[in-house]
Amino acid sequence: MTTLRRFTCNDLFTYNNVNLDILTETYNLPFYLTYLAKWPEYCLMAEGPGKQAMGYILGKAEGEGELWHGHVTAVTVAPDFRRQNLAQKLMHILEEISEK
Repeated sequence: MTTLRRFTCNDLFTYNNVNLDILTETYNLPFYLTYLAKWPEYCLMAEGPGKQAMGYILGKAEGEGELWHGHVTAVTVAPDFRRQNLAQKLMHILEEISEK
C-alpha cells in the first residue's frame, strides 16, 4: 500500500533509494530545505510499507495575477517502484494544489 503525504525534513535521511539513480537529479541540502520552508504544500512523498521512500515531487508557486502558476521542480520514483503510476499520481495532486 502506498501513502502520499507531505515531504518532510526527516525524509532527507530516507530517500537515498530514490535519488541514487542515473535518471534523478540530486540537489544540495539547502535546496531541498528551501522548498520545504517556502512551499511545503508543493512537496510530496510516496511512501510504501515499512516507511520506505518510493518517490517524491517538489514544486513551487510563482508568478503574479493571471500568470500565477505551479512549477514542477523534480518528480522521481525509485527504480523498484516504477510503472505503477506513482509519478502520475504525484503530478495530479500537485496540479490540484496549484489550482487552489
